Amino acid sequence: MKIRHSEAHGPRRAAEYQKFGDQLDAIFKLAEHLRSQGMQMPPDVNAWIDHCRSVKNKYKPSRP
Repeated sequence: MKIRHSEAHGPRRAAEYQKFGDQLDAIFKLAEHLRSQGMQMPPDVNAWIDHCRSVKNKYKPSRP
């Protein structure tokens, strides 16, 4: 006997993932780390890393 769910699995699975912004931030940190270790990145990835870093720096809380 098979048990079938009437609810689609997509919404249930999506509810368990981190927010998209948190996922993108983790990917950004990974890409930035790999680049700092000397890994060659494609030009568009380098541009994305630079853009993300500039936005993060722009809104970084200033320390007294």
